[in-house]
Amino acid sequence: MKQLIRREFTNLWTPRSLMVYIGIIFIVPFVQFMTIRDRYEFFSPIEVFEESVSTIPAMLFPVLAILIFLPNILAEYRHNFLTYTRTRIDLSVYLVAKGLVNAILSGIVLFSMIFMTFLFVMYVEPLFHLVEYTAVTDGVVIPTTTFSFLQEIHPMLYGFSYAVWIGVNGSLYATMAYLLILTLDNLFVAISIPFLAYHILNFVAGIFQVPKFSPLSTLFPFNITAQPIWTIFVPFLLFLSIGVGIYLFHLRSRREWSF
Repeated sequence: MKQLIRREFTNLWTPRSLMVYIGIIFIVPFVQFMTIRDRYEFFSPIEVFEESVSTIPAMLFPVLAILIFLPNILAEYRHNFLTYTRTRIDLSVYLVAKGLVNAILSGIVLFSMIFMTFLFVMYVEPLFHLVEYTAVTDGVVIPTTTFSFLQEIHPMLYGFSYAVWIGVNGSLYATMAYLLILTLDNLFVAISIPFLAYHILNFVAGIFQVPKFSPLSTLFPFNITAQPIWTIFVPFLLFLSIGVGIYLFHLRSRREWSF
């Protein structure tokens, strides 16, 4: 198992893969940053950071998680690579190794997207004065978000903890898509379900006027007022339960793989 995982990580550094990682970590949040830096009134760098990881990263979050490693698995599927793999190694062990690499890599890349954006806004942008800040005067109330209490302890704790939260959820969405690929015959449907579920639940939460429980607002809680920290775990535990259910009731007992 360790050798398989080590080999997978060794084979990741292709030009195409590097372009995907760079695009997600740097280009996506930078495009968002450039669209908001002159359009809003900002009082602090934290506000700029929160807007820089909103909208584009928030709307595309499940897609970004899926793009990191799953295209490699889909390529192997299309070229019947797994059919030949099963003659050299236990296919179940191989698939578990793939799943672990998928989860770990997706988490690392999405963690890096958030944390690198945080470092840029907090420590690099002030050197170039790309954003004009408005002085805080009496009577100005700066909105707080669900994670703002961490900022009051230390800004770096806020940035790192929030990046970890996004990385963990990135691993979850990537794993959900991976389990569905192993479960369903239609690959397009399998990789589409996490994205559709993400946005359908956002829509449902809006209809029932409970945005604090929507996946988007628990991952990127910058469009609502500060909520109790426990609220962010509701969609997370829902998706985690679904993933565990798929594994326990469908994949674990599967004796033969139709690859």
